[in-house]
Amino acid sequence: MKDKKIVFVVIGLLIVLGILGFAMWNNRTISTITLDINPSVEIKLGKNEKVKSVRALNDDAKDIITNDLKGTSLEDSLNKLTDKVIEKGYADEGRVVVLVYSQGSTSSQNVEEIVRKSFDERHIQLEFIAVENITKEDIKLAKKNNISPAKAAYINSIVEEKAKIEIKDLVEKPVEELLETKNTGRYCSEGYQLEGDFCLREVKRVKAPDGLVCPEGYYDYEGVCYEEVPSEELDELYCQDEFELEGTKCKRTITIEAEPKEFSCPKGEAKTRGELGLTNMDAGDANYVVCVDLSNATHPVTPCELPADDPTERTFVGGRCYWHRAPVIAEGCPGKIQVDGMCWDDASNVLICAGYRDGKQYSSREDYCEHSINYIDPVVTEYKCEDGFKLKGNKCEKEEDMDPMRDRTCPDNFTLVNNDRCINYKKTADKTNGFVCDEDNTRLRGNECIYYEIIDANHS
Repeated sequence: MKDKKIVFVVIGLLIVLGILGFAMWNNRTISTITLDINPSVEIKLGKNEKVKSVRALNDDAKDIITNDLKGTSLEDSLNKLTDKVIEKGYADEGRVVVLVYSQGSTSSQNVEEIVRKSFDERHIQLEFIAVENITKEDIKLAKKNNISPAKAAYINSIVEEKAKIEIKDLVEKPVEELLETKNTGRYCSEGYQLEGDFCLREVKRVKAPDGLVCPEGYYDYEGVCYEEVPSEELDELYCQDEFELEGTKCKRTITIEAEPKEFSCPKGEAKTRGELGLTNMDAGDANYVVCVDLSNATHPVTPCELPADDPTERTFVGGRCYWHRAPVIAEGCPGKIQVDGMCWDDASNVLICAGYRDGKQYSSREDYCEHSINYIDPVVTEYKCEDGFKLKGNKCEKEEDMDPMRDRTCPDNFTLVNNDRCINYKKTADKTNGFVCDEDNTRLRGNECIYYEIIDANHS
């Protein structure tokens, strides 16, 4: 009897465990998808690819998540999220960048097809980035900075490629800006946002004044509202001037003259022009090196020791040398001596060079007469380069690379203007009442004018 009770208990436990197991299996997560725009969300899919949960991964995402997403299909939930992204102004420029990571049975390609279709229907250009793998380092970075693991993985890939950029400068950036940094190497410090070649930092906001603006779907070009659609990038890559396309990179070699580092002199010794007092400091040639040959140089002497045929006027009185004769004036010869009815300068301590007429005087007999020194160009035995350059012979070389660019194209009947807008010259519209921001360094957002500080972007 006791054995039968045990059997019934075991059977009961097996039934309970089976029910629990079936319930857990039936409620399992088959896919986890994260989407980063600036709002970052996590979507978990259960059986039949129905949404189990949608979680906000940052504060911006709380504004786009609605209560009616649970239990819907992936396509329905993504379409509703897309609607909210547009409604909240994250695609105001007609372009949006989406970073996706999918783990489980649903592929990133499937997510892209749904999201792309949704944005295409609204004439919004989509840049899609799929993250394939998440590492432990990515997860650690994500937890530390409260971002998605996919965004952390993308940031780590940028930092590995662009060595000068620090992680702290990227964690707060939207995905669109991260893509720009990865493609161009330009980036902004924390607190600034990247826009082309510049970094912008918000200074203040004011209510925008009323004005006439183009209606939605139209672009103000040279004062006229033309129908507008997004431009598309061509597949063909190209590089800026002086760069050559090699694989997926634009590369160039910068070559400059190397600086002399060590010298040898065929005769004499090496001296800088600054050391010799020969330089014009404004000309920047103080460090120019010459070889100084003193083997035939002469020393300066007093005027009274000059050769007999030198025309310099001079005389001896009481063992002292005088020169520069001048007439006596009413006051006599102040500062001079009167000899034979003339005034003379005392030249006992004056040193000059024979035949040298530029007025230079010397202070000691150790000086050499400059015009008798032989200056010879030295032989450079070793060169040096600035940091970042490599020495090759007497040249310095540095390799530079950057990501290539793509031209943009427009659909039929549309013309590309400003290299990013497609407008239809045959379809115009009248301006309507709206908000305007015409002051320098401002941008219109909703009904506010945002003032920015604008500085040059950094480059990795």
